[in-house]
Amino acid sequence: MSTLRRNYLVYFYGYFATQVIFVFINVFLPVYFFNILKVNRTELAFVQILSYSVLLLKPFISIYFDKPHALKKSSIIISSVGIVISFLLFIINLNFLIIFGIFLSINFICLSVMDVVIDKLIVINSPDEKAKDRNALCVQLGAMTGAIVPVIISYLIFTDIYSRSIWNQFFLIGISLVIPLIFISFLLKDDSEVKQEPEMVSNKDIDKKSIILMSIFLFLAYSDNLFQYPFEPWVLERYGAENFSLFLLYLVILIFLNALGVIMAGLISNKYDRKKIIIISSLSSGILLIIIPFTDFITFFILLGILQVIGGFILINIIALMIDKSQKKVMQYQIMAAFVILAKIIFVGLGTYLSARIPTEYIVVISGILIILSVIPILFLEGNERVL
Repeated sequence: MSTLRRNYLVYFYGYFATQVIFVFINVFLPVYFFNILKVNRTELAFVQILSYSVLLLKPFISIYFDKPHALKKSSIIISSVGIVISFLLFIINLNFLIIFGIFLSINFICLSVMDVVIDKLIVINSPDEKAKDRNALCVQLGAMTGAIVPVIISYLIFTDIYSRSIWNQFFLIGISLVIPLIFISFLLKDDSEVKQEPEMVSNKDIDKKSIILMSIFLFLAYSDNLFQYPFEPWVLERYGAENFSLFLLYLVILIFLNALGVIMAGLISNKYDRKKIIIISSLSSGILLIIIPFTDFITFFILLGILQVIGGFILINIIALMIDKSQKKVMQYQIMAAFVILAKIIFVGLGTYLSARIPTEYIVVISGILIILSVIPILFLEGNERVL
C-alpha cells in the first residue's frame, strides 16, 4: 500500500472512530441513562460538568502540536490506544457514574489529541488545492460514515429498545468498530519534513470588542447543547418505541441534510454578508426550536430536517467569521473557540439537571430563546464580512 493511501486510511478511520464515539455519547447513552437505567440526573449532570471540563485543554493541545517536533507517529498511536481503552472502560462502567466520568474525561483528552494531530498532518500534507480536496473529502467521508453506521446498526438490532441484552450487544458492536483504530494508526507514514513557518506579524491591534462580542455570540449560539441529553429520551417517551425506531432511521437523513447545508453554505456564503446570513439563520433556528416541541410527529420530522440544513449554514459562517475576527492569529481564535467549549461544559450538564425538574419541551424552548438572543452581539460587530 502506498504512503498516500496508508495516510488516507488513518485519516478516514480516525474521524470514523471519533464520530462513532460521539454518536454513542450524544444519541444512545442519553436513552440508556434516562430510559433504561433511570439514573439520578443530578448526579449525572455533576459528572458531565467535570468530564466535559477537560475539553478546555484542547486549545492548549492545539498550540502544543503547532510545534513541528511534536508531530510524531507515536502521538497518533498512543492516542488511539487511549481512545479504545477509555471507550471500553466507560462503557463497562455505565452503572457507576463517577468511574464512567473519569474514563469519559480520558477519552475526551485522547480524542482531542487525535483530532488536533490529524488536522495538523492534513495541513502539512496538502501542498496544493487538489491534495487539500482529497484530504478534506477523506476526513468528511470518515466522519459521515462514523455517524451513520451505529445508527443503522441500532435500527437493525433494536427489536426491543428496553432490552438490556440488546443494549449489551449494541455496546459490544460499538467497541468492535473502534478497536481497529489501534492497528490502523500504525499504518501512518509520517515522513514529511515539517518546517516551522515564521509567524505572521500583523500590524493590526487586537480587536478586543470583536473578540468579546464573538465570544458571547458563540456561547449563546451553542446553547442547543442544553437539550443534547434530554432530547432522544423525550422523543422515545413522547412518540413511543415504534416511532423512535423510525426516528433512528431518520437520523441518517438528518446527517445528509446537515451535510447538504454545509455544502450549500460553502458554495454561496462568500457571495453575501456573513453577518446577515448568521443573523437570519440563527433567528430561523431559534424560532423553529420554539415550535418543534409542540408539533405532531410528521411536522416534527420536517422541521427537524430544515433545522439541520440551517445548521450547516450557521457552522460554515461561524468558522469564517471566527477566522476573520481573529485576524488569523491562533491565540485570538482559540479564545473564541474556548467559549464554544464552555457552552458545552455548562449547557450539557445544565440540560441534564433541568430535565429532572421541568419538561424537555421547555428546555428546547429555552435553548431556542438563547439562540435568538445570540444575534444581539452580532448586530454590534463592525466591518464587512462578505469576503475573507
